[in-house]
Amino acid sequence: MWARIAIVALLLLVLIPGGIGIYYYLSILPTVSSSTGQKVVRAKGDEDPHQSQSATGDVLSGGRMNLLLLGSDTDYKTVHDLGGVLAQTLIVLTIDPGTKDVSMLSLPRDTWLNVPGYGMHKLDQAYLLGGGGPGGVALTMETIHQDFGIYIDHYAWVGLDGFVKVIDTVGGVDIDTIHPITDDLYPDDACNCARDAYAVKPLYIAPGPQHLDGLEALEYVRSRHADLIGDFGRSVRQQQILTQLKNKLNNPAIISKMTDLAKALNGHVKTDMEMTQVFQLMNFARTLDQNKIKRITLAPYSSTTAALPQYQNQSVVLLNCDQVLPVISKTFALGDQARCDLTGDAASTLSPAPQSGQNTSGQAIASNPTATFNQLSDAASTSLQGGQNGMFGMRSLLDFLFAGVFESPDALTV
Repeated sequence: MWARIAIVALLLLVLIPGGIGIYYYLSILPTVSSSTGQKVVRAKGDEDPHQSQSATGDVLSGGRMNLLLLGSDTDYKTVHDLGGVLAQTLIVLTIDPGTKDVSMLSLPRDTWLNVPGYGMHKLDQAYLLGGGGPGGVALTMETIHQDFGIYIDHYAWVGLDGFVKVIDTVGGVDIDTIHPITDDLYPDDACNCARDAYAVKPLYIAPGPQHLDGLEALEYVRSRHADLIGDFGRSVRQQQILTQLKNKLNNPAIISKMTDLAKALNGHVKTDMEMTQVFQLMNFARTLDQNKIKRITLAPYSSTTAALPQYQNQSVVLLNCDQVLPVISKTFALGDQARCDLTGDAASTLSPAPQSGQNTSGQAIASNPTATFNQLSDAASTSLQGGQNGMFGMRSLLDFLFAGVFESPDALTV
């Protein structure tokens, strides 16, 4: 009798956790499948020089790898007034796996340059002109390659309002504001309602202990006019939120929130990398000394203009190419292949982009649920072997989301 009881108890210990694990796998599988493997059709002349690498090969097995990180607000201004979505965060993360040399170049979204086939526009409008989605990604990659000589190996796109949903899902964050946060020019466009798309509002966060919901946390980390000590203060604010997020995500109780987190992320993260490749990149990021990552901005080598007719009545950023060119050359080890040709007139040969979730052959990616399940299991095992709870792939997708919001490599190690 005792032997039978022991066998039944053993079966329960094995089957119940296994059943729970299968439930969570299946509940987040649609999000992982729709977030990864999102290929784009590249323009002629912008083909992949690493075509021999398989779709699930080691993303860091070759030489230098360049990752384009795009972030978009899906607010009233972009969706309704402009007829589409802009890429309001444009960062190129470049990695030399051999030397572990990592740099993060922030490209000003208002940079005035030539978008292939469309003439002179702001850089953030390339995503819009390409139709958003895969077409917008392809045109943005082509623009960066043509105008700067930087070939993009992979991309990740994040919808910034997904951050709001994630913070609300984990119950908000608690921070201690060391001084008042005051911003009289914070964009008042998060309501997605029919009103002035370019309205601003006064933002005020009092000093002292604060509990922030998702929208308040987004305001806290993204306000650019709110800090007494400028961008350094903004970095401190971001670190406060990241620390709280790490504490929440490392709490074992988060396992019960995985399905809700999957829903919050759904549609807000897209990448052409497969899940195993995302894990490889995130695990690599966690081995880096964050203090040695080079953060590069082109602001010191640029000027901002007034809204003049020659710039379509927009205020734009004009880069000083004499100063920018050596920065690009050194950062990406391009030598004389670096470019800063912002006014050339190159004809676009961009091919029609496939529908989201399809590869260049037109076959749906992750169409085999069993294969996707196995890949996700292998990737989760890889992460768990490193002592990190990968939450079946959710952690790495969250890393991408936070990196797009914070515009910082620190967010890749959440």
